[in-house]
Amino acid sequence: MTEVVAVSSTGPPAAQDAIRALEAGNHVALLSLGVTLAEEVELKRAAAERGLLLLGPGCGTSILAGKGFGIWNSVRRGPIGVVCSSGSGIQEISCLVDKIGISHALGVGPRDMSERVNAAGTLGALKFLRIDNKTKVVVVAARGLTTGVAKRVLGALKNLGKPAVACFLGARYRFKFPKNVISASTLEEAAAHAVALARDQKSHGGIFSLPAREVSRIAELEYSNFGYGQKYIRGLYSGGALCMEAQVILRELVGPVHSNVPLEPRLRLPDPHSSRGHACVDLGAPDLSGGRHPAVDLGPRCERILKEARDWETATILLDVVLGHGAHPDPAGELARAVEEAKRITDRGGGYLSVIASVIGTARDPQNLKAQRKKLEKVGVVVTPSNAQAARMVAVIATKGKAWKLLGK
Repeated sequence: MTEVVAVSSTGPPAAQDAIRALEAGNHVALLSLGVTLAEEVELKRAAAERGLLLLGPGCGTSILAGKGFGIWNSVRRGPIGVVCSSGSGIQEISCLVDKIGISHALGVGPRDMSERVNAAGTLGALKFLRIDNKTKVVVVAARGLTTGVAKRVLGALKNLGKPAVACFLGARYRFKFPKNVISASTLEEAAAHAVALARDQKSHGGIFSLPAREVSRIAELEYSNFGYGQKYIRGLYSGGALCMEAQVILRELVGPVHSNVPLEPRLRLPDPHSSRGHACVDLGAPDLSGGRHPAVDLGPRCERILKEARDWETATILLDVVLGHGAHPDPAGELARAVEEAKRITDRGGGYLSVIASVIGTARDPQNLKAQRKKLEKVGVVVTPSNAQAARMVAVIATKGKAWKLLGK
């Protein structure tokens, strides 16, 4: 297999290092965001001319033939190929299909689906997966893409020659999907379809892994302790795709959700440092990250948890906990301390703070998935097996059970 060169330099040297690697006949994982949009277009053109992969810029997560780049999980090798513009999207899908395994997980960078780049990285990744004999099923996930770019991606999937799943998070338009492509509205649904296709079975993606009676029992225990006026959901995310997936689910169950990465412009938070109504915040977005990855530096998110707890209208906090190589060595431990203090703050005010989390990882990740879950549960966090299930759970809790009707229960 062609060698992969990881480029982590910043500024002008990043583009120079990447083009030298491509000219030498290597695939490139460009971890840095330190290239201009024009340089990205040129680099992806150069990669396409040579039949090579240009992963990134801002390649937060990629796994190529078992070798990881950025923040990545120890996922089994298998027949599912994943292409995504978001690192957290790759991690969620890869971990959810771990029972089957992945051939490759290719991160094309957050700007790949823009009009200017026009999905050049995605098309290159699909060509790579098309000729890869170990890839039997392909999943493409993206957020914030335009109609023209979406149609270009669907055209490439139509000619893939393999069954595929496409998840366009938050897309406003209904697209005509080719016969070999299944549409998914969430990352969890995309993973469920991919597993079913790999097994040549029909997809049966339920809304909860637990029985409805157990979910209802957990939810009632949580919301029965709320104080007067507690009503809002506050999602605090380290992953942009996970933040958007939560919004897709919550808008159908609780109504409009504000964000610094909103589904609609009218729902953009005037100040990303302060929540309004139901809100989901991506702490990895440039307006909040300060160049620090929130899956590595948990300090700002812990501070935000305490801030939300001081708002008497906050009922529930929704969290993602990202594991993997390159991530914080003990994210659950650090978040648990903040949650414990936040619950004390709310308790002193006469209320109750419900905290729901999903842990994105596998049993083979260095942080120990089982131990991470236990640390959260020890301080009263309700832990679910996926981000989508966490969003549904928090909706049932915040609405005091009313969301059950919208879920068909």
